[in-house]
Amino acid sequence: MKKLLVIALLCLFVSVLSLAQGLKLVGNVGGYDIEMFIDSVDNITGEFSGKYRYLSQKNYLEIDGRNFDDVIYIEEYYGENITGTFYLEMQSETLTGVWVNGDNTKSFDVELWAEDENFNYINVKSLIEYNAECSDKISGEYRTEYYFINDYFVTEDNPVYELGFNGGSATFEELEDGSLKFEIELICGPTYHFAIAEGIAVKQGDVYIYSANEWETEENCEITFKFENKKVYASSSANYECGFGARAYMDHSLMKVGELEEQE
Repeated sequence: MKKLLVIALLCLFVSVLSLAQGLKLVGNVGGYDIEMFIDSVDNITGEFSGKYRYLSQKNYLEIDGRNFDDVIYIEEYYGENITGTFYLEMQSETLTGVWVNGDNTKSFDVELWAEDENFNYINVKSLIEYNAECSDKISGEYRTEYYFINDYFVTEDNPVYELGFNGGSATFEELEDGSLKFEIELICGPTYHFAIAEGIAVKQGDVYIYSANEWETEENCEITFKFENKKVYASSSANYECGFGARAYMDHSLMKVGELEEQE
């Protein structure tokens, strides 16, 4: 019995030690083999730090990064200077993407995988997890987000990649007369045009509708909100008439992620 207890404690110690050591990644940048160690992670913000080196070199470069759920952004440092940036997409077993040097003149393909085939160490708290903690009340904070590697502005001579974002946030407050005060801000497309609106939506059947004609056009701006299962579907009847950007639109599902702060 004592022997089994010792073995169990030893296994637990090894497991904790492995977690404390962090995550080791191996792979290549432009065909050159590297190893990367991530040993400090904030699983709420997704921020992490660590180091990596080319196997042909002895010295390590320091790294700071952030996990945006399906996209990993990493900056490498030598001293206080940024010498390169990784833009990586997380697949089931690998991280793939590009590395760009410090002055954005060269880029190389990247492929990395976890030595223990497990990326759980760098997991970040998801919108689904925040949503599970929320009440069923309509009033609250809502969000939708999608991160991607934006190569819209990349040319052969100018490999300017960036971390792209689409989505946004909204707040809703149920008023005493049954109407709904709202503010919503969304970013659309690789050129980041905004769809922004605020006002009072009136309940009509099972939806809330906001209607206005601020631009005095022939067509009104009508925005509809439908709530179900701690989520809201927001859609608009027009773009320009609602004052949105040239390529912006509103056709989004947002998830409740927080409650409104109590007003004093």
